[in-house]
Amino acid sequence: MIQANPNRLFLYTLSFTEGAAVMSAELIGAKMLAPYFGSSLYVWATVMAVTLGGLAAGYFTGGYWAGRSQNAKLLFYVLLVAAVFTAAMPISASIIIAWSTHLPFLTSIIFSTILFLMPPVFLMGMVSPLIIEKLSDHQHHAGNMAGNIYAVSTVGGIIATFGMGFYIIPTFGLSKPAFITGAILGLLPLIAIIKQRKIFLIASLLLMLFGKLILTKETAISDIKILYSKEGLLGQIMVVDYPVYQQQQTPVSYIRMMLFNRVIQTYDNQQDTAHRYFPYVSLLVDEASKQVEGKKALLLGLGGGVVANELVKNNFEVDAVEFDERVVYAAQQFFSLNKRTKVFVDDARRYVNTTQKKYDLIVFDVFKGEENPSHLITEESLSQVKALLNTNGMLVINNYGFKTGEKSKGIKAIVKTLKQSNFHYHLLSSAAKEEEGNILIFASKHDFKTAHKSFQFESQELSEVPLLCDDKPILDLLNKEAAATWRNLYMATAIKDFNQRNIPLFN
Repeated sequence: MIQANPNRLFLYTLSFTEGAAVMSAELIGAKMLAPYFGSSLYVWATVMAVTLGGLAAGYFTGGYWAGRSQNAKLLFYVLLVAAVFTAAMPISASIIIAWSTHLPFLTSIIFSTILFLMPPVFLMGMVSPLIIEKLSDHQHHAGNMAGNIYAVSTVGGIIATFGMGFYIIPTFGLSKPAFITGAILGLLPLIAIIKQRKIFLIASLLLMLFGKLILTKETAISDIKILYSKEGLLGQIMVVDYPVYQQQQTPVSYIRMMLFNRVIQTYDNQQDTAHRYFPYVSLLVDEASKQVEGKKALLLGLGGGVVANELVKNNFEVDAVEFDERVVYAAQQFFSLNKRTKVFVDDARRYVNTTQKKYDLIVFDVFKGEENPSHLITEESLSQVKALLNTNGMLVINNYGFKTGEKSKGIKAIVKTLKQSNFHYHLLSSAAKEEEGNILIFASKHDFKTAHKSFQFESQELSEVPLLCDDKPILDLLNKEAAATWRNLYMATAIKDFNQRNIPLFN
């Protein structure tokens, strides 16, 4: 018969497992949101706030019941229900996120996260106080025991974070790790209450149901061909062939796309050579070819490699820096990355700080979904970039296409920081409508004229935004309206279209 006070090793093991499950649920939950909402500051702030809120509520509730409940097995029941909620996350998240589409952007993020992530985290928060209550006695004071339990739980969380981030999520996606996390979390409680057959049977049936739905789910039939799909802490990467129809029932051609969190990063329409890539690609390469005398180029951010390929076609020697190995693989396998491009798998800022090479052209094409890395575009970073440019070298920064209002704060801050670093600049728009294109910032150590029509901001406009520096990397904050607008546009177009064509949100 199960004792009211199980042995300490068993309870410490439960604490370790619960700590690992909390961090696994948080990471998996954030990545489940990414294909729909991106992985911007909004998403991570919401996930962390909901996780902490759920844990706080769980700690309070667990502490309340720890001294009041006469049921010796309450701890096991709580863990079992938490396990079911965790295993069900792939199903509940898909349903809840799809349901939330009618809500405003930020409201949708918050409510989706609360509804599918808070229940398991809240229940897991109850676990530590219940364990502490079971272990505390006259020989082992509560303070000492609480410290031990929270330490063991935290160690479990640390190990799970490294394991999920570096191996499990990139290798197995999100659905299977969520189910297996739930199954492991529920295993020991099931063993502990195995004599209560009704509860054992119900929990087992629920876990088996979710396991069957998740581990054996059929691939949906779609006219979009998924060539590559990979989850990771940096987001979801997908390469697809998107069908083009005319009057026929079958596609007349396909457009190859690379998507990062369902935002199209690379667009390659080989059947339409005049509009093969996004407009900014030809604008960037054409202007750079006319401005730059030398031919050594550094590309920060590889994407599908189309900018690198076009630069190589224009006789540039291209070094490309890409942080995500999955992007490099996809560019090589699916977008015919020119073998003359020398690729460095590294953080762009780190490469800039450590390389001894000099370049005639440096291109910042570092969008990740709708984000532009804050740490890369600061006064200190631009000073180092300036040192890497040859005398008549040119810097190009790809950015949002917004020129006015709140959505233009980010690009104005970049321009102000460039000016502070003694760069001369011109801005080139790739589309007439702000929300449909990009703005390319061309900058040089010397004054210059552009071959294409350009514009600049007035001094008054720049006075309203701050400088970007390492001590205050706030580009994400300044870009929040622009990022939200982009994500909303993609939710209404590409993401909605992919959902209707039976492409699952995550693996």
